[in-house]
Amino acid sequence: MKVIFFILIALMAATRLRSQCDESQMVAEKNFGSNFIAEPQHVQGIISRGDSLSFESLWIADNTYRIATSATEKQTINITIFDKNKNIIFDGSEFNYPSDWDFFVERSLEVRCVIRCEMPEPACVTVLTGFRK
Repeated sequence: MKVIFFILIALMAATRLRSQCDESQMVAEKNFGSNFIAEPQHVQGIISRGDSLSFESLWIADNTYRIATSATEKQTINITIFDKNKNIIFDGSEFNYPSDWDFFVERSLEVRCVIRCEMPEPACVTVLTGFRK
């Protein structure tokens, strides 16, 4: 009987987190906007305070890139972008944790994006990147 109870609790938690991730995807798409073409793959995961998601990308010269998260007014998600030498190019904490930011790239560069959760409760975070149409 206890096993069935724990299985039911786990299924309820998984369903709640899945619906949270669906909502997270919709918010990120809204924050991303329609003037940009999204990369085909996006980053999504359930993270807690202190956890992070990261990915690498190649940004091509003479393009404007956008990175958008699923952050709402009640959520704090920090975007930090590093170049290949691990120098910080952008730190969202210096700009009041924006949910999206645009970057004009003058010369091609490899970047590493790190997304950190600053919220007390675990949350599903979605990150979209892409370039201006």
